[in-house]
Amino acid sequence: MPRRRRRIEKWLAGSQAPVFVLDTDRIVAWFNSGCETLTGWPADEVIGWRCDYSSEFEPGTVDALVASLCPPPDLDRHRDAGIPIQLACRDGNSLPQLLHVFPLNDADGQADGFLGILTPVPSGEPTTATETPTHRLHAELAAMRHSLRERFGLDSLLGSGPQMNRVLEQVRLAANSHSSVCLIGETGSGREHTARAIHYSGPAGDHSFVPLDSHRLPPSEQSELIARVFESTRGGAAAVLEPGALFLSDIDRLPRDIQQLLLDKLASIDTLATTHPLRLMVSSTRPLEEAVACEDLLPEFHYQVSSITITLPALRDRQTDFQHLAQHFLERHNQTAAVQVAGLSANSWTALGQYDWPDNLDELNSVIREAAQNTSERGSGLIEPDDLPFAFRTGIDAQRVGGPLQEPIEPLEDVMQRIERNQLRQAMQRASGNKAEAARLLGLTRPRLYRRLEQLGMLGENSSDIDDQ
Repeated sequence: MPRRRRRIEKWLAGSQAPVFVLDTDRIVAWFNSGCETLTGWPADEVIGWRCDYSSEFEPGTVDALVASLCPPPDLDRHRDAGIPIQLACRDGNSLPQLLHVFPLNDADGQADGFLGILTPVPSGEPTTATETPTHRLHAELAAMRHSLRERFGLDSLLGSGPQMNRVLEQVRLAANSHSSVCLIGETGSGREHTARAIHYSGPAGDHSFVPLDSHRLPPSEQSELIARVFESTRGGAAAVLEPGALFLSDIDRLPRDIQQLLLDKLASIDTLATTHPLRLMVSSTRPLEEAVACEDLLPEFHYQVSSITITLPALRDRQTDFQHLAQHFLERHNQTAAVQVAGLSANSWTALGQYDWPDNLDELNSVIREAAQNTSERGSGLIEPDDLPFAFRTGIDAQRVGGPLQEPIEPLEDVMQRIERNQLRQAMQRASGNKAEAARLLGLTRPRLYRRLEQLGMLGENSSDIDDQ
């Protein structure tokens, strides 16, 4: 029996049928020659790596390879049929494959590891491959990343549809230039993330990206930091330590004296003395023309920082991207989590879709991360509605209830008449019905008081108390 087992192991190891084994911690324990041939990776560089259910790794890395081999956390939902995957190869390309995963149970029926077999996707023939909605999102996200890498090299900016296609094209153009960039969008819409993607994909991407919060730092600290940034462009340090881009968030809230300081610094730059041009990148929640009109922004500074202007859509306007973005944040969480989460249940998607997301991508990331942690503690492969953060669920209830009730607006004439009637009554009561005294209290002549009482139909009020002295 031991001899037969050794022959089977030798046969599987040398077989060109791609076969691998993962232990219960999702660490690659075996990677045969068929896998080596298919992926281009030698076994000794793959064995020992842990699989994470994520599509966020750089192409051509072992991380990307083992992630593409990772069994879905909801494996039981896939039964015994093949799972469509994009196998990440060493040359950076991906191959469509069917992943067949079989739990290796011990004598007590507990999973002791997983056996994986890869087979080609049949062309032109029906397949028995299974694809749950959660795994479909995972596969679509991987395909979207691959497409964006080929088109822009900016795969961290996910999106499709007319608005995002325009943004991605503008980002590609901005990344290939040294021009200043202005990013307009709501808080949490990804303005700084987009600025970083432009910088690190651009000609000065090997230099540092320096963010400056325009309204949280005191002006004295802003001046000092700006002076250090411009001084550092003269060289003398490693490239990664030299600033290549200065990013000013909420530029419309930057003090005007700091705006003038930046203009002076930019005008005084000696391009021959600098090792590379410093790129200015800014963001705002409103169009800069509006900030200029309100005198919050110097016109010259507006022209200096807005050579390229990119408007980022709010999350509520990105319905076609919403599920892919949520899955993206979930898979980013999986990279550092011991327990992997496959996706969200149908009821959880419904709950997320009922929310208005005032803080956009930042809020979605926070909600998904906390929900994934709750799901991991519960030991389920899918995020259920009860896993969603309590603050998020109360936020949905608050949006359903709506804002405070507003007082109705009355016709102005009715309001004025009501006030006038009240004042006339008070004056008549204080004057004990004496119209001459009431007129004096109201600053009116006696005849004018009579006319107003007559016009308002008040002459007969308290007539028994009126003294016409």
